[in-house]
Amino acid sequence: MRCEGWTRTGGVFTFGPVTWDQCKNEATVTIKFKQDKEEVATLPACPGCWQECIDAENITIISVKPITEKEEGD
Repeated sequence: MRCEGWTRTGGVFTFGPVTWDQCKNEATVTIKFKQDKEEVATLPACPGCWQECIDAENITIISVKPITEKEEGD
């Protein structure tokens, strides 16, 4: 299962248009979280994107669950 983390490149202080790229790593956990004032979401994440969620000030992590082999095959 692929990680659902997205990163932004380009924009105000760089040349070129804003682009969003999906993480290319395999997901190891599913993270249930709330970002800003949006509704609660649950997405798969790799260890790097999980750490970015921990470090982000606008994301509240509700729970983290390891992805098992059975879930990958669904």
